Amino acid sequence: MIAAMALWVGGVVRMRPARLGVPAAGVAIVVTLLAVHGWAGDPAPPWVPAAVLVVLLAAPSGGSLRSDQDLLRARGATGGQVIGLASAEAMVAGVAGGVLGVLLSLAGGFLADPGLPVAREIVLLLLAGLLLAAVTVLPPVAREWYFESHQGGPPWWSPYGVDFVLLGLAYFWPVLGWAGGTMVLWRLVELGLRKGKRVIGGALRPLVSGLAGVLALSISWRSALLARSVVLVALAVAFSISAAFSRDGCSGARVDLAASLILAAAAAGPSFGLALNERRRDLLIVSTLGGKRRQVAAFIAGDALIVGGGGLVAGHLLGVLFILFTPMDWEAFPHGHFAMLGAVVIVSCVAASARIAQLASRDEVSDLRDY
Repeated sequence: MIAAMALWVGGVVRMRPARLGVPAAGVAIVVTLLAVHGWAGDPAPPWVPAAVLVVLLAAPSGGSLRSDQDLLRARGATGGQVIGLASAEAMVAGVAGGVLGVLLSLAGGFLADPGLPVAREIVLLLLAGLLLAAVTVLPPVAREWYFESHQGGPPWWSPYGVDFVLLGLAYFWPVLGWAGGTMVLWRLVELGLRKGKRVIGGALRPLVSGLAGVLALSISWRSALLARSVVLVALAVAFSISAAFSRDGCSGARVDLAASLILAAAAAGPSFGLALNERRRDLLIVSTLGGKRRQVAAFIAGDALIVGGGGLVAGHLLGVLFILFTPMDWEAFPHGHFAMLGAVVIVSCVAASARIAQLASRDEVSDLRDY
C-alpha cells in the first residue's frame, strides 16, 4: 500500500504538479504567518484569513478529481484506498510546505515565541502545516467519492443562516468575523449575480452591445462559479486592508502585506483563470452564433470586470468593517500599498483573461462535445 501511495504521488507530481505545489506553497505562507504572530494573544490572528484563502484556492478541482476517481473506480478501488491516496498527497504537500515555511521563518528570525523552545515551536509549525494540507485536500476528495457534486446554486450553508450566526458570534470572538463576513459576502454576491440579470446586462451593454443579454444570462447561470472568484479576491483584499492598518506597522505587518499580495495575485490570476476556463463552452457558443473576436474578448472582459472590480470594492468594504468592529489598536500604513494591491488584482485578472482568450480562439465547433 505504501508503494502504491508513493507511485500515485509520483504520478500526480509528473502529470499535475500544481495539485501538490499550490497547497504546499499555501502551507508555507500560513506557517510563516504563524511563526511571525505566534499562537495566542491576538483576538483576530492574521493567519486565519490566510488559511481560509489557502483552503479555498488550493483545494483540488472537481474536474481533475472526477477523472482520477473514475479511473480508480474502473480498477476496483475502495473508498478507503482513495482516502489513503489523498492522505499521501496531503502529507507530501504539508511536509514540503511546512519545511519551507520553517526555513523562511528561520531566515527572517521569526521563531521567537518566548513561551516555547525553538524545537517545540518547529514541531508545532510542521504539525499545523500537515493539518492545513489535510483540510485542503481530503474534504474535496471525500465529497467527490461519497456524495453527489454540488453543481451551481447557493452555497450549502446558505439556507441555514450559518453566516449570520458566525457574524453575531464575532462580538464575543472576533476571529469569527472573518468567516461570518466572508460567508455573508458570498451569499450577497451569488444572489446578486443570479438575480440581477437586467442590471448586469445594462452595465455591460456598452462593452458587448447586442450580446449583453446573452452575457448576463450566462453570468446568472454561472453565478456560483463567479461568486467564488469574487469572494476569493475580496477576502485577499480584506486581509491586505487589515494588515495595512495593523498595530505592528513595521515588522509583522510587512510579512502580512507580502502574503496578502501573493494570495490576491493567486485569487485574481490562476484561480479566476480556472473558473473562466470552465466557461470556454459559453465562449465557443458565442463564436458559433456569429460573435466576432472583439465580442468574445468583451465577453471575457465582462467576467474580469465582475471579479476584479467587484472583488476590490467588496474587499475594501469587508476590510474596513472588520477594522471598525475589532477591538484592537490600529496603526495606518503607507497608502501606496493600496495602489499596489489594485495593480496586482487588475494585472492578474488581465493576464488570466488574455490566456483564456488565447485558448478560446483555438476552439472549434467540434470541440463542443468535449465540454
